[in-house]
Amino acid sequence: MNKLLKKLRFKNIGIFSILLSLLLFCSGCWSNKEVETLAFVTLSSYDYTQINGQDVWTAATLILKPQGSQGQDEGKKSSLSGNAEQLVTGQGPTMQDAIRNYSAKLSTVPFYGYTTGTIIGEEAAKKKAPEMIEHRARFPQTRPRDIFLVAKGEAKEILKTRGTMNQLFSAEVSQFIDLKATNTGKSYGMYFYKFVSWLTSNDRDAVLPQIKIIPLESDNKESEANPKTEGSIIEGLGVFQAGHLVGWLDEEQTIGFLLLTQKINKGPISIPVQKDGTMFNYFLSSSTYKVKPVVSNEEISYQVTIQTKGEIDENNGLRLTKEDIEQLEPVISEKLKKIATATVKQAKTYKADFLGFSEKLHHKDPKTFHALGSEWREAFVNAQVEINVKAKIISTGRLKEELEVNPPNE
Repeated sequence: MNKLLKKLRFKNIGIFSILLSLLLFCSGCWSNKEVETLAFVTLSSYDYTQINGQDVWTAATLILKPQGSQGQDEGKKSSLSGNAEQLVTGQGPTMQDAIRNYSAKLSTVPFYGYTTGTIIGEEAAKKKAPEMIEHRARFPQTRPRDIFLVAKGEAKEILKTRGTMNQLFSAEVSQFIDLKATNTGKSYGMYFYKFVSWLTSNDRDAVLPQIKIIPLESDNKESEANPKTEGSIIEGLGVFQAGHLVGWLDEEQTIGFLLLTQKINKGPISIPVQKDGTMFNYFLSSSTYKVKPVVSNEEISYQVTIQTKGEIDENNGLRLTKEDIEQLEPVISEKLKKIATATVKQAKTYKADFLGFSEKLHHKDPKTFHALGSEWREAFVNAQVEINVKAKIISTGRLKEELEVNPPNE
């Protein structure tokens, strides 16, 4: 395993050079084929298991249906919905065999130039992530900014849900990763080039956004013959250690990851806070962080400073004066510190430095880091982490005058 990761690491520069070349020249790679002969792939997935001791890969893909294959009215409707994407699957002892087997089911040639990205099944992420990433890196039409996600369960089942919005599932997934994952605090967008960099790094571990199946509320407009009872949601993160999926971060721990690793500037992220039995929401709109490695007497520690700005919607009868705000800010700071501390604790439990603390040490004190050798993860687990949070309330959302409702006429 370590040999494979080392092999991938040495190939990193070459891989990125190839990916950059593909990014520059892929726009003309299909010009020698008629559009009518192409099957446009929008989103792919890969699952892995063993049956009777034999490797079995399942490759699944969503392919854009040509509008001409449907009635005129249906075509207009499906052009914006998940019904416009057709699911095709194949199995084989290798990834390439699985791809060839689903390709054989098509009368046209799969074209991956406009693929949104890839979903990795849970079992494949646990056991075969490095091999899969190396295969994707060699694939001619893989693009650096292809999105990558990890499924809770089988990735193929995610593609079957077709999303919850009235648009292409692939577009829905892409929009969330590009625009909403970090800004809502629900997850963190990951692209192929960054995942390769983190997965093969010698000073940090990787994460991927988690996508999972959720039950949907009943919809009277759905056909009774084909009711839609399941959808999918991107929420939380999958944690990788030494190239393999080792666990998950829940929604609150994901917020902790963002506080400890990202500069947030396009919130709001809703944080529930309680004071004296009253619940309110702190809407975090921006945050900055600083991680300072400290080496003293061969002991490694980290000093973390987080600063946030946000607002409070005054509800539940909560009315805030200047003095009230000054009392609430420490309460919010303590809540955010608790969230960040829980995320650090989870990272140590997984023995996976997906927070990049060791990377900070590597940059600041290369001599100390290199002396750790292969024990850098163990050093992170044993390090003391001091977290200080300063939360500011910059707005209460309060009207200048209290809203009064006239009583009804008697």
